[in-house]
Amino acid sequence: MANGLKRTPGFFDFIIIGAGVIGSATACYLKKALPESRILLIDRYHTAGAGNTAKSAALFRNFFSSRTNRLLAGSSIKYYLEPGTKVQLDPTGYLWLFSKEQWNASRTAIHELDPEKNKFEILDRDRIADILGINYQAKGHFPDVNSGIFCHLCGSLSATALARHYASLFKSMGGEINFNTDIKEFIITGQNSCYAPWDNVFIDGIVDQKGNTYNAKEFIVATGAWTHDLLAPIGIASGILPKKRQLFALKIENNAGLLADSTSTIRPAIILPAGGVYIKPVFDKNIIIVGCADDLGQPFLMSDPEPDPLYFQRAIEPVLNHYFPELDFILSLKWAGYYDYHWPDMTPVIESVANLTWVGGTSGSGIMKADAIGRIAAARMQGHKEALLADGSKFRVSRLSLQDRDVEKEELII
Repeated sequence: MANGLKRTPGFFDFIIIGAGVIGSATACYLKKALPESRILLIDRYHTAGAGNTAKSAALFRNFFSSRTNRLLAGSSIKYYLEPGTKVQLDPTGYLWLFSKEQWNASRTAIHELDPEKNKFEILDRDRIADILGINYQAKGHFPDVNSGIFCHLCGSLSATALARHYASLFKSMGGEINFNTDIKEFIITGQNSCYAPWDNVFIDGIVDQKGNTYNAKEFIVATGAWTHDLLAPIGIASGILPKKRQLFALKIENNAGLLADSTSTIRPAIILPAGGVYIKPVFDKNIIIVGCADDLGQPFLMSDPEPDPLYFQRAIEPVLNHYFPELDFILSLKWAGYYDYHWPDMTPVIESVANLTWVGGTSGSGIMKADAIGRIAAARMQGHKEALLADGSKFRVSRLSLQDRDVEKEELII
């Protein structure tokens, strides 16, 4: 080529950028629906699910106020429960704790949900005490523990195993995968001026870090937190922004009731009422993984990817010390990644401009909704108006678009 770029052999029907859990699921369902199509899945890492997917706490829940999120998560969990998925699913439950003020703010949304259908129960302090030993009293910045929700169809799984599951199925059906391939730019053709309308332009190809170009009829961007940085230079406002999230593994020196009780009943994941701090017990390794769903003060930037020990000391450790004063632990491991947020409704986005579609904005719940999102994205790429989800329900594809969006604001946010 005149500009020195190297064109790769062949031409693809679809190229999917990003082999995290969302991109891999999309590739899998698109190839399943269109077995004769030539589809390429590209990722900057050495294997599927090695980016921010691997840095997730990998918790899943079906407990949302939004009917859209309940449907996306519930149908996905149904698929994960099937024996053939092998994603190390462990439905130990969620224990979501509320202060009196938080409960008053959330109870209208909670009481609109059917406990039997959504598999949860409302707990008072006495019932919480049967499950967990905790300091209930408010002090300073730490609110009281007034009420709780125990969600039965919740727990954890292996996010990396889930992404690799979809990528493996995709490859077994004849899909092509290029790992260690970092896409740096898009090649745009048909543009007469820098202000040309989008219906007069299209994406001709993409360029990787070695100068290789890849050409296709349709391009799908499923790059999570990198979506904004990838699309903004070509004039696309994706509605997706990155936010850093940090996780810390604590080696438990004494049980303190967080891993199991005296009968060896394994504890659920716990969401505390202060600062969005959450706890994931890992019983077989005698550790808990803790994180904090902070918002104000945490910038929407792809900043330093390293975890900050001071963050743990200032934002998380004081919360643990207050609610679990008997807890004795050693900080053994820490890591950081990024969520891809979509404001203001915290619900995924699937939108297109010309022959480019982006899928993301999962806002920290991509793993628990990945199967449904992959099916919906694949249906959109085929021009279908509806997608058939794992539980047999039908989902109107345009509901997750930006132009014809039809979703509810999520009220139950950690």
